[in-house]
Amino acid sequence: MTEGALDGISMSILDTETSGDEEGRAFLAVERRMNMVKAVNTHKSATVAELADWLETSPATVRRDLTWLDKQGLISRTRGGAIAIDYPSQTLLRRSVPAYEQRLNEYIEEKQAIGQCAAEHIQDGETIILDASSTNHYILPFLAKKRDLTVITNSLYISKELMAIGEMNPTLTVICSGGTLFMRSYSFIGMIAEQALSQFYVDKAFIGLRGISLHHGLTSPFPEEIPVKRQMIKCARQVYILADHTKFNLTLASLIAPLNVVHTLITDAHISPEIARQMRATIPHVIVAPLVEGVEKV
Repeated sequence: MTEGALDGISMSILDTETSGDEEGRAFLAVERRMNMVKAVNTHKSATVAELADWLETSPATVRRDLTWLDKQGLISRTRGGAIAIDYPSQTLLRRSVPAYEQRLNEYIEEKQAIGQCAAEHIQDGETIILDASSTNHYILPFLAKKRDLTVITNSLYISKELMAIGEMNPTLTVICSGGTLFMRSYSFIGMIAEQALSQFYVDKAFIGLRGISLHHGLTSPFPEEIPVKRQMIKCARQVYILADHTKFNLTLASLIAPLNVVHTLITDAHISPEIARQMRATIPHVIVAPLVEGVEKV
């Protein structure tokens, strides 16, 4: 099994800054750039000198990072520093993200199709990760007949559902990360969750998200969830992104990873042909799941 899909992040996010044998330093640089965005957004503006002091790095590194972040549309580069981009919609979007139970009942047919398709890519005997996304809930019914499957999750909701499945299927092993409970998604986050996930290398990680963009990659309105999602990506041999058609061409406040970490994207039949074409030019495997009729609400 390979070291994980996050190895590809360094080439996209870090340009030529790191060599292939410096994965640890590469991942720290990703964190540095995200901390840079956070600092600029918090203070509304920042100079190169201030950022170098806050982040304990060199002015030359700060300038290089700011140039990259400006190209990604995450900050606005100015002479001598950067200013925050005024995204009033980001705050509104974060506040308007529905509760988990409500999200379970949105786009049910699409999520059912995506979940069934994703389950077809899970083989007996594999070890997989399911994050706390509502779309992953729709994989669960199809796991009952899998044999010798190990499922690692940071989702309180999914853990409870897997307990019921485990009563019917004694070959199922469920590992819950533990951690700090994030009530927005009933997910475990924080240092404990990250440390637990770092102990595994898995065959596949199935990850849902709120935004996917050709230019800005995989994003979320919740920075609290980012480190755990990145750790999931890092420890997976193959990363599957599950995204219904409403998630495309959305860039949210917090970067999870660029598109080049994705092995397979699974979406629904309502995706526009042009977006599907663009994604196929970037992601090795793009699957459009046919809609399943007669799906009942959970």
